Amino acid sequence: MAEKLALLAERRHNLIAKAEAQRNALSQATASLQTPFAIADRGFRVVRYLKKHPILTLAATTLIGFMRPSRLSKWLKTSLSVFQLVRNTSGWFGKD
Repeated sequence: MAEKLALLAERRHNLIAKAEAQRNALSQATASLQTPFAIADRGFRVVRYLKKHPILTLAATTLIGFMRPSRLSKWLKTSLSVFQLVRNTSGWFGKD
């Protein structure tokens, strides 16, 4: 009986070690996917927010519709520049 218990304990120990190795391998394999998943998650949050507040979508599309094409082009260029500036400088400040 003691021999059977020892075998079971050894098997349990081996299975626990195997599970830990598999968790580590899975963690390493999915590490490169964290950034794309974070971006997708942010996009989904924006879509959910806009679904809850459809008046914002309506206001934005109405505003864009009434703008002249040249004015819209300038506005989009400025927005893109600001976005890139924020994205490039966000690493300068520590995340608290």
